[in-house]
Amino acid sequence: MEIGAGLAAVLAFALNMVKILVIASVIVSWVGDRSNQIVQTIYSITEPIFRPIRRYTERLNIPLDISPIVVFAIIIFIETAILPAISNL
Repeated sequence: MEIGAGLAAVLAFALNMVKILVIASVIVSWVGDRSNQIVQTIYSITEPIFRPIRRYTERLNIPLDISPIVVFAIIIFIETAILPAISNL
């Protein structure tokens, strides 16, 4: 396996894990109990990802937190534009 393809595979796996955690965070924000250890772990992983995006999206005065949507858009961009370039190295 070439180095680029291996790096792309590892990065794709990491991006898939982030997507799963973002979905879990959204679901937990609707129904979860913040005192639960699993919920706290999900938030401790996803909040550092959401926080910088929220700084910009809060200025839009949208009553809904769209930071998970922005994270998904960034991940899709990385998967479609950057991963193929890395795998061809």
